[in-house]
Amino acid sequence: MAKPMPEHRDILGQDLNVDDCVAFPDSGTMFIGKIKKLNPKLVTITKLGGTWSFTTRKYPSDIIRIESDAVTLYLLRN
Repeated sequence: MAKPMPEHRDILGQDLNVDDCVAFPDSGTMFIGKIKKLNPKLVTITKLGGTWSFTTRKYPSDIIRIESDAVTLYLLRN
């Protein structure tokens, strides 16, 4: 039997799902990323754009879901 998918909400109370685009802090800087996995307590995020990328885990209350239009403009600009 498959494990149930954990339910997470961002800092504004919006539901978070796999493949949602989010903004998250890391080392004093804000980054744009995509949710790759929902863990029981944390969310696994992969950074988008720029010359390098990384994967990190953050608490849902530390991130905010953003609309895909804003992400498209960010990726075109960088």
